[in-house]
Amino acid sequence: MSLEKSGESTPVSCTLSAEDLKSRFAEIGALAGRALLSHEQDGRTLRLRYSSDAAEELRRLVEREQQCCAFLEFSLQEKPDAVYLSVTAPIEAGEFAPLLYSHFIEQPPSRERPTTPVADASHPGTRD
Repeated sequence: MSLEKSGESTPVSCTLSAEDLKSRFAEIGALAGRALLSHEQDGRTLRLRYSSDAAEELRRLVEREQQCCAFLEFSLQEKPDAVYLSVTAPIEAGEFAPLLYSHFIEQPPSRERPTTPVADASHPGTRD
């Protein structure tokens, strides 16, 4: 599958090696875990809102993503309250568009989550 952009054919695939892709996904997931405030999917576009302190990291990330995933459109807007990132997949991606950017909203599991149930006095049937 390819995408026509200004008369050029852009493949709808990432150019990163498998190892680099795994590393990039981990980096994006860690950023989401630290700074992602909200997200919303609208058709082929994923809209993300990050905390303002992630602006520089997001700028660098978008630059690298544009190099390896030239078929995706990125729009980054910095505002005082937050940083807004939109990622749009090409029409050729069809129903698979959400898979192309799903790693932007996946967050690594929190290490602070309890591994055993915690008793809650507000729920009948729980014990200390």
